[in-house]
Amino acid sequence: MKKRVSLFITVTGVFILLGGLLTYGLGLHEIVPVPRPDLIVTGTSLIGILLIIPGTCDLFMKKTKEIEIEEHDERNIALSNAAMASGFKVMNITIAFSLFALIFTGYMTVVPCFTIIGAYFIGQIVFLARLWYLNKTM
Repeated sequence: MKKRVSLFITVTGVFILLGGLLTYGLGLHEIVPVPRPDLIVTGTSLIGILLIIPGTCDLFMKKTKEIEIEEHDERNIALSNAAMASGFKVMNITIAFSLFALIFTGYMTVVPCFTIIGAYFIGQIVFLARLWYLNKTM
């Protein structure tokens, strides 16, 4: 299952990267009606590379029996979950302060603002839904 997800991430990254490079090669990035057409190539290339790297690392990384046992150890799983929970809390606070700072200093426009706020609320909704589900089942 994990190999399928890694393969999907890698293939998606390749398509995004090639789409951005193809857009640049055909000159379509100048025709597309967006405020900063130069960022289309840069953004798609960066996103594609950021998806390709972890996907290929997961696909080609050989795990020893020792590493597999350690990954499935309950203590390591609990430690990893606690670290992710702390990261989630810090990320929520920093995103809220960053949005506040960008909005009130005039650097944030309407569309990115609502996009980031929407992503923020989706993360909060998933957290609450998962918490409710785990409380109900455990």
